[in-house]
Amino acid sequence: MIQQASTFLGKSQLSRSVAGCTVALTSYAGNSSFEEWHSHQNASISFLLNGTHEEDLFGKKHKRLPGDIKFIPAGEMHRCNNYTSDARKINIDLSDALLKEMDISADEIMNLLQHSSQVKFTLLKFYHELHDPANHITASIQLTLYELLHPAKTQASGSKQRPQWTSRLQQILHDEWNQPSELNDLAARLGIHPVTISRYFPLYFSSTLSNYIRHIKVDKALAMIKITTLNLTEIAYQCGFADQAHFTRTFKEVTGYLPKNFRRI
Repeated sequence: MIQQASTFLGKSQLSRSVAGCTVALTSYAGNSSFEEWHSHQNASISFLLNGTHEEDLFGKKHKRLPGDIKFIPAGEMHRCNNYTSDARKINIDLSDALLKEMDISADEIMNLLQHSSQVKFTLLKFYHELHDPANHITASIQLTLYELLHPAKTQASGSKQRPQWTSRLQQILHDEWNQPSELNDLAARLGIHPVTISRYFPLYFSSTLSNYIRHIKVDKALAMIKITTLNLTEIAYQCGFADQAHFTRTFKEVTGYLPKNFRRI
């Protein structure tokens, strides 16, 4: 069957529409929310906040965990099942008119989600702005939506011919995110000069090295806040922050939420 635009299976707790999209916080009541094969009239992005579930999508079976983000093109058949009773998602419904206005295709959105954790953080900021009672500035919300679908790029970062060392460096940073990184050591492992990393990292990653590592740590913290009972101080230390104050400040800057408030949504 075809789900009508701006609707999601599950129970919508909060929902707001702006600029051709609808953003909703949706909860699922355990296995009673079993879905049959279906598709949606509009494309959508979903970010799993709490709980887990299974999903059949793009010919594969997926185990969805807190922190997972996905894009489903309009008309794409899929189904989810085995929701845990605490499962909640931020769902964003994107109209065809909005995608045309933003001049972005389904393939480009898919590529964004696969290669940039920044999309996840911008989505959280977007959701926060939409549901912040103090925020009545539509233009600000629209700018955040534009940032979500058109993150900052540089000429080099958009190049199809990125040097091989960039992929290897990205893998090292994500695999060893909780270990100290020395520039000379990284350069030696990559077989390049330290100046090369210093000069070209901002071009190929659209970020400074320190900011990129901070984003990785915050990404790890997102899941830990939701799936563990550790207090925030323990999470801060496990994610490599010097103290809880530094963790709280960085988390708020990246996601728009204080860690304690993110744990509640």
